[in-house]
Formats: sequence, structure tokens, C-alpha cells
Amino acid sequence: MDTKEKSLVNYYYHKLMNNTFDEKDIYAFLPLIRHRNKEIHCINELADFVAQRERYQGYIKDHLFETRKKFSNLGKTNSALRIEDVFSFKEMKNGINKALEDWQLTGLTNEKMNDLITCLISILQQIPIIDGDREIGKLFFAISSKQMILMAEIEVTQNLFKKTNAVFPVLTANNHYLDIKKQDRFDTPYLFADKVVEITHHEGKLELIVPDSFSF
Repeated sequence: MDTKEKSLVNYYYHKLMNNTFDEKDIYAFLPLIRHRNKEIHCINELADFVAQRERYQGYIKDHLFETRKKFSNLGKTNSALRIEDVFSFKEMKNGINKALEDWQLTGLTNEKMNDLITCLISILQQIPIIDGDREIGKLFFAISSKQMILMAEIEVTQNLFKKTNAVFPVLTANNHYLDIKKQDRFDTPYLFADKVVEITHHEGKLELIVPDSFSF
């Protein structure tokens, strides 16, 4: 790592540690991590997805289409439908901290990692899901009383004549940021289908900027 690159890494790292960062800082920080740690699978894929967005063709897109296939096969097999995040919290934390360790920097706590994933969820909202030359879905920001969620909504064909949309989580973080009431007893998330959430910071804490027209 050259001197300039190291200064950039330290700049964004200290913003993260001092609670003066927002989603734009994570957008810049992730490619720096990827550049020196291409062998860390989750970092490599997330950085590519952030940078390439709808042009991305990697593991995360494969995960979306594999999950779509599971919904298409509902009722055709006896296997239970189990949906998991594309990368677990533990995998992402271990990957980030391995990169930081290589630079002689202290790893992130669970709280800091949760902040970073929340910013990632915001950065990745509104990305279209493309099959060939056709948009078949999109990623959205969603919030429940307990979680921040990158939610996928994708077109599913269950037979030749029946089409529907499946909705499922892609990335999740704990909701430490907004005190909201549950929509129902299942804590169904509020979905920002046509609205964009922004993650900024205020007085040492992450803050969600929600469109004025949206109410919980």
C-alpha cells in the first residue's frame, strides 16, 4: 500500500471509529478495502455490487436468482423454503476485520459493523434486478421495529400461466436508529418502494433521513 492509499484508508477508518461517517464515506471506503483484499469473498462481491449496480453479474446476483428459483418451485417439492442473507453478519464482520488487521488497525465492534451494514443497505437500495434485457425486480430499503433490511422484490413464475412477486431479505442489520411501531403482530417491514432513504450522521450517531411524505 502506498502512502496516499494508506492515508485514505486511515481517513475513512477514523471517521468510522469517531462516529462522523455516513453512507457516502462507506461508499468510498469499500473499494479501498477491496483493492488490497481481493481474496475476501464477501468484501469483493459487495464492493463490486456497489460500484457496478445493475451491471453486476457476480455471486449476489446468483443468490437472488437462486432464491427466485426456490419460490418458483414452491409446492413442487417437500423441502422447506429457507431464506438467508446473502452474507451473514459474522462473515462480513470477519472479512472487514481481517482487512483491518492486515493494516494494523483495530477491528470493528458489533455496533460499528451494524452501522456499516446499515449504510450498505442504503447504498444498495433501488438497484434493478435484470434478467437478459428485462427488469424483473428491484432492491428496496425496508424497516421493521427490530431490523434494517435490504429487501428484494422479484418476479416469479410458478407455472406457465401464473406470475407473482416474491419479496425476501438480502442483507439485514439491527434497528438501533428509529423507534417505530409494528405494522402488525408479525412486525411486517415498512417498504420504501418509491422513496429513497439517506443515512447521515448527527451528534455522533447515524441518522436516517426519511422522505417527508412517508409516515410510520
